[in-house]
Amino acid sequence: MTKALASPADVALILEGTYPYVAGGVSTWVHQILGAYPDRRFALLHIGPHPGAYEKPRYTIPSNVTTLAEVYCRGAVQAGKKLARHIDAPRFPRGRKPSRMLRAIRRIHVDDVVDDELLADLASGDLSMGEFLHGDATFALLRDELYDRVSPSGPFMDFFWHFRAMHIPLLRLLSAPCPDAGIYHAVSTGYAGLVGAVASVRSGRPLVVTEHGLYAREREMELSRARWIKDIEDRRSHCVPRPSPLRRFWSHYFRMLSRIAYHRAARLVTLSEANRAKQLADGAAAHKIVVVPNGVARPALPAPLSPPAHARSGEIGEIVTLSASGKPRLKVGFVGRVVPIKDVITLIKAVGMAREHVDLEVQIVGPQDEDPSYAKRCFGLVESLNLGEVIQFLGPRHVAELYPTFDVVLLTSLSEGQPLVMLEAYAAGVPVIATDVGACRELIEGGETDRDLGPSGIVTRIANPPATAAALITLARDPSLRAAMGRAALARVHARYQLNQVVASYESLYSSVAA
Repeated sequence: MTKALASPADVALILEGTYPYVAGGVSTWVHQILGAYPDRRFALLHIGPHPGAYEKPRYTIPSNVTTLAEVYCRGAVQAGKKLARHIDAPRFPRGRKPSRMLRAIRRIHVDDVVDDELLADLASGDLSMGEFLHGDATFALLRDELYDRVSPSGPFMDFFWHFRAMHIPLLRLLSAPCPDAGIYHAVSTGYAGLVGAVASVRSGRPLVVTEHGLYAREREMELSRARWIKDIEDRRSHCVPRPSPLRRFWSHYFRMLSRIAYHRAARLVTLSEANRAKQLADGAAAHKIVVVPNGVARPALPAPLSPPAHARSGEIGEIVTLSASGKPRLKVGFVGRVVPIKDVITLIKAVGMAREHVDLEVQIVGPQDEDPSYAKRCFGLVESLNLGEVIQFLGPRHVAELYPTFDVVLLTSLSEGQPLVMLEAYAAGVPVIATDVGACRELIEGGETDRDLGPSGIVTRIANPPATAAALITLARDPSLRAAMGRAALARVHARYQLNQVVASYESLYSSVAA
């Protein structure tokens, strides 16, 4: 869907695989931003994998959104000679100057330098899809330079198809129209940051980039276990296959896309000091980075819940919930997408281990349709561990009413920025067990200004079911500790993570870059 604008929007939000079609923390943040500035006109450019990937918006789009445009990384492409006729310009005409875009593609892989010239070349738009797919210059770049540099011992045709798959999205996205706006705001690096950087160059208007998670590092984790990249088998031995250099090829590409966005951005917003340090290590300029944590609407102090019938008083007056077996009982909530990066597999394994010592009731709340094969794997693991009566998959729910029913919220993510789920739990006075990723440690243990509040949960190691199980057992057996952590959680969100603070920060940021 695309609506035309009679005049430029104030801000164009560039979104990859998120709002308004995918529910989650980033989408919730976008919806907050749109609602916080009713007098600003927003255009939305959504980047999706292919047409038909999403059925309908998951959110009611506010009236101050004047444009919703969609572009896709992939789409139906005719093959062979039919494609050449379809594109109009299948090869470089004789005598024509070499493509600046092709020069930029070369530099991304060879020079490892991001500068204004590279961005100007990408913005030139002088390379058609036909020229890229069938042009002699493209093939010469592949054969004479990149193949020997990237994968000289691997099959040339593997490299050929990976190169095509890598750059077809780039050409599709940079040839698509971008909404006219006074400010371009990419809500990640990657493809969104690339589109925002090029739109900024072409229009001369400023770019803001907000990184919730660290896009390039998340893609690198996915690439490390991607099955569509074939590793190298040594037929002379029975050794484990060596990692394909194509994994490094893709990882380097996504890191360069991040650096392109970093270079062009007037301001680069991150959610925590931990992620700021990583952005600096990845090439961001220190003077551009602004730390703006997520926030939630100011919570009221929650009313105390009535103790369940099967509860007794603890030694110091806290409520110890017991199951019929006499074991301490803990109600655990997971709120998020059932996808690999959330590592629900570790959560399930940890619950299986902890169940030997305490009784648990676990509710997994969130979409299960983004990665059906992973969700199916999770369902199968629950069944194989005989946890069907312990773990419930509830699907998407309105979670505000659920948080106060949890004793603890559990996150086992492999990567996060600053999870809104944690702040929402804190607003209900619920402590959190979370892996040591993104801003999770800072949210739990506090920073310079709020460390004296005490911990509001437990930090665990990544992909470590025993450590996660130990944390669950600790909080099940010690309700007084759990209560103290809940009080710290509520105090922390009051002190540092208010939505009105986020709104004020972005109002100041938008005004400063537009000046």
